[in-house]
Amino acid sequence: MHKYLDMDKRPKTLRENPINILFYVFVMRRISQITTVTAAATFLAFAIMSSTTITPALAQPSYTQLIKATAATTPGSVHLSVTTAGNIPRFPDSFIQSVLVFGYAWLNNGQGLVAVIHPGFKDSFQNPSEWHTHTVVLSGACIKQLGTSQAGITITMTNNALGVNTGIAQAGSSIPNGSASFIVQKDPACTDTGLGVQVLSQVAITH
Repeated sequence: MHKYLDMDKRPKTLRENPINILFYVFVMRRISQITTVTAAATFLAFAIMSSTTITPALAQPSYTQLIKATAATTPGSVHLSVTTAGNIPRFPDSFIQSVLVFGYAWLNNGQGLVAVIHPGFKDSFQNPSEWHTHTVVLSGACIKQLGTSQAGITITMTNNALGVNTGIAQAGSSIPNGSASFIVQKDPACTDTGLGVQVLSQVAITH
């Protein structure tokens, strides 16, 4: 108890006026409440900050590491592939579920085709919760434009490969010269779409 809440020890001015006594007790209790709330808020902020700093991100699976990528053309079509260090999941695993979008890209000068998987939302009629393709235009690390694509996708478990077959008109650019695995995350600095790209692994394309 605060020393002035003991009625025998309160100042003379308080003993002489009951109204002053009531007001004083109210003020001291209010100060005590504010101090308690402030301490709790400080503790909560510290706890949130601490949990943010010590919570580890999921380790990148082996299928995010590219070994090689290819691109080839035949009359009217483009054949793209990536080979990775581990089996590519046909359906979302814990890593894919932990990110907004995961995918592989085949690009030339920031334009090309991506094969992506994102179970958290749907933006395609082609296997919307599983693997499907989009044409893409990048501006630096930002997605500037996304387009539709109905490419065929095959995943080969024996050699950790994902292949894409599409028409030249849907390839999204001239023949790509680079490939990457990536995730997409929200980025307010990307003013066109609000989406930014983080590259996980990249290789030059062999033709």
